[in-house]
Amino acid sequence: MKAIIDFGISVNGMIARENGDEDWLPESGWSEFLEQIEKYGNVIIGRETYELVKEKYEHDNFDAITGVLKIIVTRNKNYRAPDENYIIVHSPEEALEIVAKNNLELAYVGGGGKLAGSFFQGKLVEGLHLTAYPTIIAKGRPFTGGDDFPDVEMELLQVKVDNGRVILDYKVHQ
Repeated sequence: MKAIIDFGISVNGMIARENGDEDWLPESGWSEFLEQIEKYGNVIIGRETYELVKEKYEHDNFDAITGVLKIIVTRNKNYRAPDENYIIVHSPEEALEIVAKNNLELAYVGGGGKLAGSFFQGKLVEGLHLTAYPTIIAKGRPFTGGDDFPDVEMELLQVKVDNGRVILDYKVHQ
């Protein structure tokens, strides 16, 4: 099993400001994100992403999502699930095992540049879906998660332009 990674990004590849703010993303982005989660029946997020989104958005956060498998990946062995609706794992491989055991076809990674980087490092990515918004973030958090992101060859499958956004779908060759 492999994963699809889905991010809303600025034109220069940022998923958030340095402090985690996503104030430049339109509100419609959340509903589109929820549609994707429902489509795949699961969402895998990093612990830091979970905590930042919960802190910044009182109602529209991961806790409000129901009816799907929710997995938080963390290196912290002492981290406990926020409630019974989450499964905590400590690696991308563990997350994929849980998704497979739940008979889902594809793992959906929806948050965290560091987490995305670890999926790419492990050669665990099948596809990349990027929605580039017409914004440049001077300083922020890159969707690649940092300096240890590997080189990745991809094949462009589709480009769509919608309300000033460019939506890109790639097949990842790993």
